[in-house]
Amino acid sequence: MVQMKYRVIEIFTSIQGEGEVIGIPSNFIRLATCNLRCVWCDTKYSWEIGTEMSIDEIIAKLDKKIKTTTITGGEPLLQNILPLAKELKSIGHKIVVETNGTIKPSEELRKIIDIFSVSPKLSNSGHKLKYDFADDWATYYKFVIVYPNKDIDEVVKFVESQSINPRKVILQPDGNRSDYINAINEIVQIVLDRGLQFRVLPQLHRIIGAR
Repeated sequence: MVQMKYRVIEIFTSIQGEGEVIGIPSNFIRLATCNLRCVWCDTKYSWEIGTEMSIDEIIAKLDKKIKTTTITGGEPLLQNILPLAKELKSIGHKIVVETNGTIKPSEELRKIIDIFSVSPKLSNSGHKLKYDFADDWATYYKFVIVYPNKDIDEVVKFVESQSINPRKVILQPDGNRSDYINAINEIVQIVLDRGLQFRVLPQLHRIIGAR
């Protein structure tokens, strides 16, 4: 039987920098290609074709001491990650999938993945996308805030239109801001002033200089 091959950009170990898993040591499998081209994307190199690797080759490059693995991209759901996820589960890994939310995972994949970290794109990305989260399959929703007042207005409308629990929403500043702490504070002030139930979190790797 021919073993499944994946197009991989890189495999590394670091601290999880975003979302509800922030601060947790994790292996990262960055899969190649993306169906979007966000203007502020900080991993444009993931748009490339990548290197073909088998599941065994991928597993061999993981840090065996770390039992959390994040499958990211690019957009990882462009590839069939179910066989890879099954193998990771078989060796006792907790699995996080970071996705832009434009591709719905299968029911079978949903049963295996522990956390779907979903980042719907606002208009600040250069895209105007239609999403359908009627079945609320995301573990949480992360939004990149570039223009605080305008973008948070857009998040509020998005959350209302999709009937999303606001406590599942995370706001994070544009990682390209040189005044990153100020960017966080701007978001915090708007959330407090408006009495919103969203969480505000930094990208930890921006602060500590990790990958």
